[in-house]
Amino acid sequence: MSPRAISSLAKTLSIFLLIASILIPVMFFAFVVFANSLELSLLGNATINLQADDFTPTMRAILGLFALGYLTPLLVGFAGLRQTFDEAAAGRWLSAMSVAGFQRFAWANLALLVYEIFGGAFLVTYVRLQQVPNQISFMFGLTTEFFTALFIALAILVVAHIFAAGRNAYEENQTFV
Repeated sequence: MSPRAISSLAKTLSIFLLIASILIPVMFFAFVVFANSLELSLLGNATINLQADDFTPTMRAILGLFALGYLTPLLVGFAGLRQTFDEAAAGRWLSAMSVAGFQRFAWANLALLVYEIFGGAFLVTYVRLQQVPNQISFMFGLTTEFFTALFIALAILVVAHIFAAGRNAYEENQTFV
């Protein structure tokens, strides 16, 4: 792929991430406020099924807190990746900002995975406790889907560190020229 094509694609992806960074929180907010049914399958956890009667103000607050906890690393990761794409669109492939953005994306991706596992387990437990009072069941599962997501998150993290090492080598080589 030519540098011009890379820059063009990076600019397009940056715009896409900007739109997603606006639309996803708006959709989450609208869902938490206005939804009257939910079927949510969380990574490594059982499925949550909520109907209109289950959407009490407390349940909406809990769903809102869970969404906020989910959105935080997601949006931090989007911002980091967008920074990397903006730098690539300007032809600064190995700039400090590009590398830092990609590293932030990698760490946020891993944090999102961990949050979905542990935060999801608490959310499932809370919802089940509300649906069947006085009966606590805590579910935590390690599935193939979890291990696949973990492998991808760790691979992205390793690539981020390779990217940083490449930047350091590039800077070192520039001092000899």
